[in-house]
Amino acid sequence: MHWRRLVAAAGVLALGTAACGGGASPSERAAQDKKESPSAAPQGGGFQVVEDAKAVGPAKDIAGAQKGGTVTVLTANAPETFDPTRSYYIDTGSVLRLTARTLTTLELREDGKYYLIPDLATDLGQHNDDYTQWTFKLKDGIKYEDGSSVTAQDLAYSVKRSFATEELPGGPVYQQSYFVDGATYKGPFKTAAQGGGPDYAGVETPDDKTLVLKMAKPFPDLPYYTTFPVFTPIPQAKDTKSNYGNHPLATGPYKFESYEKGKRLVLTKNEQWDPATDAGRHQYVDKYDFKYSQNPIKLQEQLINDNGPDQTAITYDSVDSSLLPKIQGKEPEQRMMTGDGTCTTFVYLDTRNMPVEVRKALAVAWPYDSLHKAAGENPFTYEPATTILPKVTPGWLDFDAFGNGSKGDGDPAKAKQMLQDAGKLGFEVVWAYSNDNDIAAQVSAVREQKLKAAGFKVRAVPMPRDQLRAELENPKSEINIRSVGWCLDWPSGTTVFPAIFDGRLIALNPNAAPNKSFLNEEEVNSEIDRISALPLDQQSPEWAKLDKMMVEKYAPVIPVSFSKVNFLYGSKVGGVVLDPFGGGPDFSKLFVKQ
Repeated sequence: MHWRRLVAAAGVLALGTAACGGGASPSERAAQDKKESPSAAPQGGGFQVVEDAKAVGPAKDIAGAQKGGTVTVLTANAPETFDPTRSYYIDTGSVLRLTARTLTTLELREDGKYYLIPDLATDLGQHNDDYTQWTFKLKDGIKYEDGSSVTAQDLAYSVKRSFATEELPGGPVYQQSYFVDGATYKGPFKTAAQGGGPDYAGVETPDDKTLVLKMAKPFPDLPYYTTFPVFTPIPQAKDTKSNYGNHPLATGPYKFESYEKGKRLVLTKNEQWDPATDAGRHQYVDKYDFKYSQNPIKLQEQLINDNGPDQTAITYDSVDSSLLPKIQGKEPEQRMMTGDGTCTTFVYLDTRNMPVEVRKALAVAWPYDSLHKAAGENPFTYEPATTILPKVTPGWLDFDAFGNGSKGDGDPAKAKQMLQDAGKLGFEVVWAYSNDNDIAAQVSAVREQKLKAAGFKVRAVPMPRDQLRAELENPKSEINIRSVGWCLDWPSGTTVFPAIFDGRLIALNPNAAPNKSFLNEEEVNSEIDRISALPLDQQSPEWAKLDKMMVEKYAPVIPVSFSKVNFLYGSKVGGVVLDPFGGGPDFSKLFVKQ
């Protein structure tokens, strides 16, 4: 997802917007499950994707797969929207993979590698010499759930729609940086006089099966970006704008049957889906029943106990540390997956109103261990991080700008002295938290206590969890720290710094916060441009150098942890693999053991 983000479910973070790469194997006891379908595995110095432009459907069957039944997905999280244009959280992207086909997609195969394959397109796109123009041809026979045909014009409309960041905030913004007129076009909902309208120079449709995308600068990674829900077709005549996320029109194997925001989503089979055209998905179960805003401890206990309907249930939430004695060395461990993730979690610091001296003092004061403990985190769910780039990024550089290894409980005395020296003792730190989530409230209380002791004034803003994501995305919010995270969209620093630290994105997204630290430094912006223009094989070490410079000089975030994927599932759920792209299981492979 980027944006592939982590879901702020527990005040620190629980995995919930894409990332290339994989986890290690399941826990040792589950190594045998690889015979059924292996989890993703890291390749060499970073996570890699193999390109397979000739992949065709149907997808290869999962060993032992059976048809029928319902898989229930239990989670403490509550997605904000399922609008494909706005989807940039890991969990919403994972669900939309079941319903929304895109130009290309990523497939996790039995060898533990991800493959970039054609989805709606016949190949991975044809480009000109400098990668500034891409042409995609659409497959025959692709239909929406209502039986109408998918056209190139529908995809062109989706591309145009992605520029409507005022009306549809929160989605990925690579197109604003790379596409022709990306910084000036405002989407189809505005008039031409307002910078929008139906005519956009960056996309053409010579016929119903051909989509041409034009870049303002070379974008050789475009086929990776076209795996995002932004590139699923949307018929303009059926666009309900802000309500479209309540029932996006399906092209995948499943469709929305019912949706109650913050509570429940039910998916049923899409009879118009043709498996012969889809090399990356299956349609084994009859129904997916996603139950949101669940009690985080209770849902884990249900899966541990494995009784009745919970035998066909699964979660993508990480196991709370208090429950490990009930799992390790016992039968439930046979139903637990764990492995490396592709994300870094950090605390974004609002540079608009928080001076750099205060930001560095906050990093010195941050009570890492107490917050992890309050959130129920454990070695299966995280490891300390001191960098912006996830450690699985090719070219990753290990450094520790604040000298604490992101461990311990902070140094309140030192932080207070730093505030006093800067004339900022009593600086107010404001955050939002879910007041209908006991763990989130507990984390917030610990944070409040610890930061007060370090000389900060603190204020925690309570709200229901189904409103929290919108608050984190609101650039006008009163909060000045945001505890979320970022995952690789594909294996490159290109998917990190241009996406979340380019200061020019701030003005282009007045109703959203892709740059959640609101850092707008010419030095950083210039480095982003310089590195992006380098040949791909020269970029990795330069992104790592930028990582170090930014943390040491500007401190726009406090790096907290590298993610690990960890989840439980019921004994009658088959096809379970660890999918770091999805922050949990690959839903498209699941089946019910009859």
